[in-house]
Amino acid sequence: MLDKRYQVFISTSGSEMQPERIILAQTLVGMGFFSWGLEQRTPLSTAFARRQIDDCDYVMILLGSQYGEQSVSGVGYMHLEYIYAVTKQKPVIVFMHDDPDSRDDALHDAKPELREKFKEFRKLLQNEVDQVFTYRSLRDLEMAVRLNMPQMLERYPVTGWVRPQNTQALHDEIDRLKAQLVQLETESGKREVDPFLSLPKVSMHELFSFEYRMHAYQDGNFKELKVQKKMTWAQLLSILGATFVNPTPEEFFSKRMNEFLNETGLDDARIEMPRAHAVARAQVNIRALHSIKSQMRQNDWIVPNGRDDRQRMLWQVTSKGQKLLESNLLDNDRVFQFKSAY
Repeated sequence: MLDKRYQVFISTSGSEMQPERIILAQTLVGMGFFSWGLEQRTPLSTAFARRQIDDCDYVMILLGSQYGEQSVSGVGYMHLEYIYAVTKQKPVIVFMHDDPDSRDDALHDAKPELREKFKEFRKLLQNEVDQVFTYRSLRDLEMAVRLNMPQMLERYPVTGWVRPQNTQALHDEIDRLKAQLVQLETESGKREVDPFLSLPKVSMHELFSFEYRMHAYQDGNFKELKVQKKMTWAQLLSILGATFVNPTPEEFFSKRMNEFLNETGLDDARIEMPRAHAVARAQVNIRALHSIKSQMRQNDWIVPNGRDDRQRMLWQVTSKGQKLLESNLLDNDRVFQFKSAY
């Protein structure tokens, strides 16, 4: 069996959660996890926290009875770390105190407005995160971690870190799985089943309507908005085409679309919230994303192109799609400057 280790970023409101953080870190180390996180936050530490989240396998929110120190935008640092983790599609698990009101007064926010934000944030986590577990004592917290972290590994498997001397076993397992995949594909008589051959083709300037969600920030608070957006297929090809010039994993369909919506969503948000100053956590509707991918394949703009060494499906722009990207046919519909995504 491979000796794997996983990195967990722990986000808390601050120093008042030090006893819980110590128990959490000790328990995780004993289970084979590396724990990261920051207790004291400043505007300068935000970039460091984001780098840690980028590199981690899982994000853990440890919520007691405080919202914690706020950033200059009025949003708490713990809240911002949660938002960033979600935008990066990191698996999130929450351990929150079962009865925050029963905790000592010194462990609560002093300002009434922060106490209200704490309640809103706690409710947000309960509504948005699938893996939320409660505790009352430090012993409860330890047992909850021991019980539920192995389930996180099963529900949200990640690569993790493998000791160098064990990499040969990993390569052998990959080779075995590759051979098994080839055999199954050969027996089925075709490598990919295409259920979308009946889709009608679309024109470049035909509009496609889809829904996406985002968080919009105004006056120190945020609101989740559902937005109906219309774009031409030329615009969609402009957004996604550059990402798939080279064979690129399928997950970059959603990553690039969400990145684009985060970059441009402020104008959409201001229709409902005129004083909105920022947006985050934009997520395109998964069915709409599926339709975009299927339609682009039917139009012969993009096709599957094998698998990488992690057995992820790779996609690449066709010669037809490349010619469209290089022509001036899309110029009137270009909506942003391309950025490299892979």
